[in-house]
Amino acid sequence: MKKILALSFALALTFSTTVCAAETVVPEKQFPELDTLAYCAEKSLPEYTSNAVAEMDGVRDQAKIASGSNMVTEGAETNATCIVDKVGVGAIRYAQNKAAEVGGTMLTVVELSAPGVHLENAQVALRIEGVKAGDAVTAYRSVKGEWVAVNVTAVADDSVTIDFPGKGIYTFIK
Repeated sequence: MKKILALSFALALTFSTTVCAAETVVPEKQFPELDTLAYCAEKSLPEYTSNAVAEMDGVRDQAKIASGSNMVTEGAETNATCIVDKVGVGAIRYAQNKAAEVGGTMLTVVELSAPGVHLENAQVALRIEGVKAGDAVTAYRSVKGEWVAVNVTAVADDSVTIDFPGKGIYTFIK
């Protein structure tokens, strides 16, 4: 029963609010509820409330990543937010191998999704720590076990904007 309640809270928070990339101030009385939700999402409380990924097991020097702003779909900015989630060790190793293959350094690897959002001509801005304007950043999406290049439309200080064809595992390489 507790798991169903926690899942209900998680779904309500995921689908009913837009989460900003800045660390969110949470009232102390909500700590136990949010702590449970963060635990279920396998994130720390700051990661959960900020829609971010700051660290993953098995990865040193990973760039922190968060949803940066509202998504663009069909050429117009919307209030939709991209969900940023952690991936497993297998996906991390797979992304590190891709970075070595292309002669770059993996900044991060995450699962991106946008539940309930029509993703026609969608773009998403992501806050990626350590990226500077003018850096050569490439993005790849895992499709049926193969890395497929994703169009990077803009690179700015601590920000990368990509075309967003749909839910999947994405890696960012510098």
